[in-house]
Amino acid sequence: MLPEKFEIVYNGNKVDVHTFSIDKQTLFRVMLPGGSAPLVLGRATHNEGDKFWTSFPEGRQGLAEKIGPLIEQYYRANNK
Repeated sequence: MLPEKFEIVYNGNKVDVHTFSIDKQTLFRVMLPGGSAPLVLGRATHNEGDKFWTSFPEGRQGLAEKIGPLIEQYYRANNK
């Protein structure tokens, strides 16, 4: 289980990640450095069943694909 708040390293900077749920879906709000708007992302499933990281609202997919795996890496390292 993920804590409500944790840190990951993105582009050499520590960034805060806040975990929250909507309708039983876990989402993450990532506080990016430099005054950028927070990134909200979560896991979604393609029609074929493949999972992927996506941003909410859409439009920051590239960033979601870079930061999502860092969240996954944090989870795996801290849930042994």
